[in-house]
Amino acid sequence: MTATYTATLPPLPSHEGRAVALDDILAARDARAARQQAMQAVGGVLISLTLAAPGAVKRSPLLDAVFQAAQQAVENTIPTPQAINIHIDDCGHHALYRIDGDAYEWKRAMLALEAASPLARLWDIDIIAANGRPISRAACDLPPRRCLLCDDDAKTCARARRHSIDDLNADIARRYRLHQQAEHIGAAMRQALITEATLTPKAGLVDASSNGGHHDMTLAHFLASADAIAPYLAACAARGMTFAADAASPAILAAIRPIGIQAEAAMLAATGGVNTHKGAIFAFGLTAAALGKNLAASGSATLTQTLADIRAISADLVAEQGAGDSAGQRAYRQHHITGARGAAADGYRLITAHALPAYQHILSASDSERHALLAALVTLYAANDDTTTIARVGLDGLRAHREWAKRLLADEATLMDEDRLSTAIAAYGRDCATRRLSAGGSADLLALTAYFGRHFPTSLPTTEARPAAHTADNPNGIPAVPLMHNQKGTA
Repeated sequence: MTATYTATLPPLPSHEGRAVALDDILAARDARAARQQAMQAVGGVLISLTLAAPGAVKRSPLLDAVFQAAQQAVENTIPTPQAINIHIDDCGHHALYRIDGDAYEWKRAMLALEAASPLARLWDIDIIAANGRPISRAACDLPPRRCLLCDDDAKTCARARRHSIDDLNADIARRYRLHQQAEHIGAAMRQALITEATLTPKAGLVDASSNGGHHDMTLAHFLASADAIAPYLAACAARGMTFAADAASPAILAAIRPIGIQAEAAMLAATGGVNTHKGAIFAFGLTAAALGKNLAASGSATLTQTLADIRAISADLVAEQGAGDSAGQRAYRQHHITGARGAAADGYRLITAHALPAYQHILSASDSERHALLAALVTLYAANDDTTTIARVGLDGLRAHREWAKRLLADEATLMDEDRLSTAIAAYGRDCATRRLSAGGSADLLALTAYFGRHFPTSLPTTEARPAAHTADNPNGIPAVPLMHNQKGTA
């Protein structure tokens, strides 16, 4: 059976509320206009935030939650505003922000925000220029807003009452459920990063007892980084959801790349400039987008489809190989090792054909996630052409590192005993620290293995495992690690 995504979400907020009379709605609209005029009396550009809330119920726990998400998103995109006015009552929600800057630039920024997630289609963000005139979508060469339920003009549908209030409210609930899914993805990925960081021992890596071969980073850096980047992984999931009706393609990568850049900046700010998770941002961002797309399209996701979409999203990455100065790009130019980009373009076969089978095998045998992750880590050491390792100890050092791991995997008595396995890794870790060997690429893949193991728990895809690479496929002569017994990979 193919592994299917599982997640425990909080209950959906209720949409029960007091029905408001038309006269009250019209009076509330006049009051909003008065607040706008008063705030703009001293000049400046205004951002006006309201909700698309069809029907007579303008405030409910569900709409409160939608507005809270909108507030957070808007406030995350603006510097400290000159003034804020928040007004919430039974007639609806209204937030005003007075800001500096060009009204048209702000309009474009808010339009991008409205397109960033399914939930954001419920946000009505207007920009009022300093002269009091609103900046229209037409002024930015964009068509009118589309209906929530069809592709027609939203105002045309509203005037014709083409859709029932029940159908529109059901769509609001669906969009908020997707928001909950995206938030859960970000939180669960954060937890997987923390699990990897705190797993001890890890040869060549920072853990709870040692900084390994790293003199510039500690466990505290990794924990702070995981906290900092989690919201951006949720944003990648939400952005992927906006492609629900489309085939997976590099267009999704183009859409989430700016989010990844923001995540890297947040990571560096949280760590004081230390690169703890750049590779993880890349791997988890792709996974979040692919997973979000599938959840929005069908309400569920399989591991097989998620990995296939990652391959499609990453299709153009092969052309980027060797084009920069990262460790992975240098490794490609010097040794034709494809690194993180190649792992993504291959749909993370290193995980599904090696690390995840090891994880599941040991977890089934010992019921210890720590034991399973240690075995998965050694399996990754043996299988992964880690460009971080090459950067530290060269290609010969990588070969020796992989050979150590393969010998340990062949020692089944040690592999199946958590204490003995831990002792062997710790002893090797002391040698790695002396040589300053780092296995950062394997750490990123281990974190993703932990995420897959927890949230796709049923089984692996059951297609044939790829045979060991021939020399033509692997010009460095580093043989592929054999799979552990009773395990299969994925195409």
